[in-house]
Amino acid sequence: MTGWLAGKRARIEGDSPAIMAAFQAAGATLVSDGDHDVWVHIAPPSATKLAHELTHEEWRASLDAGLDRRFLGARDFAAARRASGQGGAVLFVGAPEQALGADQAAAAGALGNLTKTLGVEWARDGIRVNTILTRETGETLGHLAAYLASDYAAYVTGAVMGVILDD
Repeated sequence: MTGWLAGKRARIEGDSPAIMAAFQAAGATLVSDGDHDVWVHIAPPSATKLAHELTHEEWRASLDAGLDRRFLGARDFAAARRASGQGGAVLFVGAPEQALGADQAAAAGALGNLTKTLGVEWARDGIRVNTILTRETGETLGHLAAYLASDYAAYVTGAVMGVILDD
C-alpha cells in the first residue's frame, strides 16, 4: 500500500484514526485547510432513537449532519478542483442504512443516491465520489478508504460499498 497516495493532499473531516493512518502510510499529506486533492467526510455517530420518538428538530439535525453538510462540502470541494483544472476524489464514510434509526436510514439512503448522481455528473471533471457504509473502524476500513482515494481506483465512481466483517 506504500505510495498509493504519494503526492496527494487529503483533508479528512471527522474522526477515524484508521483512515488517517492508512492515508499517511500510503504517502498522502494530511491537511486541515487549503488546496487538497481528496476530501473525506466521516459522519459522527449519533444516538439511536425510535421513529415515533423523534422530534422534527432531531429529524432535521440528522439530515443536516448526514446529508446536507456532506453535499455542501462536496460541492465546495468540486468547485475548487474545477477552478484549478484538476480532478479529485470525494469519499463519504458512515454507518449502514437502518443501523441507527429512521432518521439515519433516510440520510444514508439519500446519500447513496447523491453519491451515484454526483459520481456521474462530476466524472467529466475528473472528480470521483464514493461512499463506504460500515460500522468497521479498523485497518480494513483504512485500507479501503486509501484505495478508493488512490489512482488505482480511477475508474470507480458513484459506488456505495457496505463493509461487514465477522469477528
